Amino acid sequence: MSSERDQLTLQMECTLFFENNPYAYQTLDGLSTRLGRHADQLDGVLNRLVELSILNRVGDGTRAIYYFNAPYHIIQLEWS
Repeated sequence: MSSERDQLTLQMECTLFFENNPYAYQTLDGLSTRLGRHADQLDGVLNRLVELSILNRVGDGTRAIYYFNAPYHIIQLEWS
């Protein structure tokens, strides 16, 4: 079982990967290969990031695809 610190580290690694690759669509196995982690380490982390609305998920199980839920920014313009 991983410690809370390990889980937070993995959450940050996954979040940074998707922030740096905002158009990436990854399966659990694909992401584990890219990050050099075991899929069983990432499964719960990815589900938690979906719960936090940081990632979106399409599908279930090993065929699920994860992608970044890019924040929507509203820019207020001032007209002079």
